[in-house]
Amino acid sequence: MLEPLRDGRYRLLWLTGLSSNAARWMDLVVLGWLALSFTDSAFMVGVAAFCRAVPMMAFGPFAGVLADRLPRVSVMSAVQVMNVLASSTLAILFATGRAGFGTLIAIQIVLGIAWVLEFPSRRTVLFVVAGRDRLTAAVSLETVSMQVAKMIGPLVGGLLLARYGPAACYVAFAILSLVAMVATRALARCVTLPPVSGQEAVLDSLIGGVREVRRHQAVLGVLAVTVLMNSLVFPYQQMLPVFARDVLHVGPVPLGLLVTAQGLGALLSSIAIGTSGGPAAHGRLFAASSLAGALLVIAFSLSPWYGLSFALQLAIGVTDSGFSTMQSAIVLLTAPERAHGRAMGILSACIGTQPLGSLWLGFLASRMGAPLATGLNAALASILMVPVALRLLGTTRFRRRRPA
Repeated sequence: MLEPLRDGRYRLLWLTGLSSNAARWMDLVVLGWLALSFTDSAFMVGVAAFCRAVPMMAFGPFAGVLADRLPRVSVMSAVQVMNVLASSTLAILFATGRAGFGTLIAIQIVLGIAWVLEFPSRRTVLFVVAGRDRLTAAVSLETVSMQVAKMIGPLVGGLLLARYGPAACYVAFAILSLVAMVATRALARCVTLPPVSGQEAVLDSLIGGVREVRRHQAVLGVLAVTVLMNSLVFPYQQMLPVFARDVLHVGPVPLGLLVTAQGLGALLSSIAIGTSGGPAAHGRLFAASSLAGALLVIAFSLSPWYGLSFALQLAIGVTDSGFSTMQSAIVLLTAPERAHGRAMGILSACIGTQPLGSLWLGFLASRMGAPLATGLNAALASILMVPVALRLLGTTRFRRRRPA
């Protein structure tokens, strides 16, 4: 599992992921709590999550085209500059008492655009740096960094929010983004990744990427399950502030610990996947993790006790690691290298369906309460995932082969 870390380029890439993901997870927890504090409405919590994530759905495929047409490390560097400027602006607004729900949402949209630009470029750089033979280990390590960030970011965010207020949270966000920016610029000095696509029009390039994706059933299966998980299951994360305050009756710090528990479970699972040398059947692990995750979210929605909810978050984290690691691995191992950026862009658009799910869940929660709305959504996802998993992902295997 640690083999990719022998490469200095990968270490820099791993550091950028750890820093930027810690900032992102801290922001997501703080955003939900601030939205609830500003509006006292579960629906508006869903609206806030929708605005934060909607750029992923709207611009994901075009960000993938850019990843195939522009120097990818330069795109990553520009994204970190955007993050520093946006988070610094929020810190100043909250410190001076000028922040409101509207300004919070406007800058969150900017942060969402930055995330969608980074995702396909980062994953294609990961493939080039790690290579096909080390890809599963590299993606597992990437998932480890994401889950460590998921443990640290929400906890630090909850502590800063409880003790010093939101301005301190966004100062920490800016510092983490600066670290990522420095590491990315160092990476740019030792990695040269020229554009890989031709000079065709952007729309033609995008259509070509869609055609490449449609040729592979395994990729189609990943995309279908990703849409179900992100639109019906994962939006429960935006409702965690509602669960914390109204169901479990706890404050910001225990809320941060709930998200940290999920990160801990995913971290342990990522290490297990990476040290196993890669699963024989990527599709089976992806499908099983997705279905188990949806069932565990149903159980979480029924829990009235903090201790049980904490344990369920740990278990959800275990399944989340199998889902996220195999999701990218299957797409990168299946799609031809010339279309990696566009394939990851299409995947990011599927991930970007989460804001619609957040909006829908927020609406349902305002009518029937967060627990019932969350449980019904996850149950529907479980039912719809079964035929997709059985038909497209049940026996998918990936063996080492020459790059396309």
